[in-house]
Amino acid sequence: MRPISDEKREIIIEAKKRKETEKTILNLVTNISRSSITKIWKQYKQTGNHKPKPYLGSKSKLSKEQEQQINDKICQTPDITLSELIDELKLDLTESGLSRHLKKMGLSFKKRCAMQAVKKR
Repeated sequence: MRPISDEKREIIIEAKKRKETEKTILNLVTNISRSSITKIWKQYKQTGNHKPKPYLGSKSKLSKEQEQQINDKICQTPDITLSELIDELKLDLTESGLSRHLKKMGLSFKKRCAMQAVKKR
């Protein structure tokens, strides 16, 4: 979601300085919630700045060395499953987390073409 524009933020700050209520400000500024008004005003009071905070994203759970180990393991045994990969490399990820990370790395997993037949005695 995009941050609220500087123009709208300035309108909110000026209205709050005039001691207007959130309900009144909602009539001045469209497509904004009361909680956003409160957060912008709180940020302005604490920092003196109304600019949006930068979005930094989340840190990857895998190091470059682990990514290389994963890549090497997949090259050695291309039919390895996600759970086997997690177990063998002792990764701190779920299967879905590993799958998403592999997609970011440009790798994809295919299911095994055929399962080994279970021998009946």
